[in-house]
Amino acid sequence: MTLVSRAAKLYDYVERVIIIALLIGRIAVMLGGGVAMDEQWGAMLHQRMEFLREVFSGFLLLLIGIELMKTVVMYLQSHVLHVEVVLTVAIIAVARHTIDLDFETANPLLLIGIGVMVLSLSLGYYFFRRSIGPNCEGH
Repeated sequence: MTLVSRAAKLYDYVERVIIIALLIGRIAVMLGGGVAMDEQWGAMLHQRMEFLREVFSGFLLLLIGIELMKTVVMYLQSHVLHVEVVLTVAIIAVARHTIDLDFETANPLLLIGIGVMVLSLSLGYYFFRRSIGPNCEGH
């Protein structure tokens, strides 16, 4: 077994552990801390939404890291840059930025640019997947 294949096997194990931890953490965040319905429920709900936005942004940042590590491992194994993984990382990064964005103060041109970027990445991903065929695992 080569060093690259051992590293890939170790990465697969670490990736699974991280993803399972993320899922458990996300479930805990979604289930924990219910909102009491008293006179301050509006403020509490707003705080909760801000907290959830920060948590989801953090989850997406971890997913970006996982996907970038996957790109490196796949490149080490085959010496080919995998377009699908790069597009996935880009889509996740734009989604994370959009979650962090304050829409009340954002420049309208920025919002248009983000929309164009999301549409471009989505179409790129769609056409890439379509080009490799329905039964291909290709990257």
